[in-house]
Amino acid sequence: MNAVRVVVVGCGYLGSIHARLWMQNERAVLVGVHDTLSQRAESLAQELGVVAFPSLDSALDACDAVTVAVPTVHHASVTLAAIEHGKHVLLEKPVAATIADAEAIAAAAERAGTVVHVGHVERYNAAFRRALGYVTRPLFIEAHRLSPFRVRGTDVSVISDLMIHDLDLVLALVRQPVIRVEAHGVAVMSDSIDIANARIEFSGGCIANLTASRLTPKPLRKLRIFQPSAYISLDFSEPGIEVYRFAEDRAALAEIGSELQLSKAIVREQPTIAPVNAIADEHRAFIASILDDVPAVVSLNDGIAALRLALQIEHAIVERMQTLRSE
Repeated sequence: MNAVRVVVVGCGYLGSIHARLWMQNERAVLVGVHDTLSQRAESLAQELGVVAFPSLDSALDACDAVTVAVPTVHHASVTLAAIEHGKHVLLEKPVAATIADAEAIAAAAERAGTVVHVGHVERYNAAFRRALGYVTRPLFIEAHRLSPFRVRGTDVSVISDLMIHDLDLVLALVRQPVIRVEAHGVAVMSDSIDIANARIEFSGGCIANLTASRLTPKPLRKLRIFQPSAYISLDFSEPGIEVYRFAEDRAALAEIGSELQLSKAIVREQPTIAPVNAIADEHRAFIASILDDVPAVVSLNDGIAALRLALQIEHAIVERMQTLRSE
């Protein structure tokens, strides 16, 4: 296979971004797009000079791999159809609406031997990738992911829409079993939870405190990691990273001009970050798994783990809301 033939299914906001970026991938060819709203697919296809396929089957017959960017409730049906056609899948997060659907996707992919990557794109963010070189043993993690209200995305709760990004990152950083979850949230502008906070405790003692909101005038995407002798602050929007750590040698103390008689001083580092397009890098990783057998950066198991934790948090919030109503 010289180049992977790709189709994008779902031509909304995110699907359109995927389609445009696939046009720039040197190891792939975007052959077309499909959407149940045919006019939307035709408009994007005309812009990019590709085919607007009239049906999902016709789209799958023409490709080797598919990006699934449809509403979450349809993830399972579209992805299972693609796998049954023997196609590789880049599946937007969350994996599915339910664990049962997610596990059905995993079982089908294992039977078919197809590659499935999950679109937790923040794993490819330059700030996160740079931070991995500094993370040793997280003791406390704090995340804020705030966004203005948009109708797009309200088919799921803010936990599955926004917080799930940080849930995936925290699980990737800590890599220990979750032993306790406490969560609070409310529905304000939609029929599902619009603002939420979760406190997650891991078996090794690490605590993660995550807040997500889609009711904030200005967007914010930050993650802070506290570990022995260091504090790492990530800004996913810039992107940027700051590292605060102890310096114990005299040279470091002299460099920061310390006049205090201290055995330790805090020094600040701001590592340089080369600009990248995280979704384009996600595409490259997906193609590398197909053509070069490179392991997934975000596997289907990773996606299911994040979904499982997201649904646990959502269930805890709904239970709490029901209890308050009954009092």
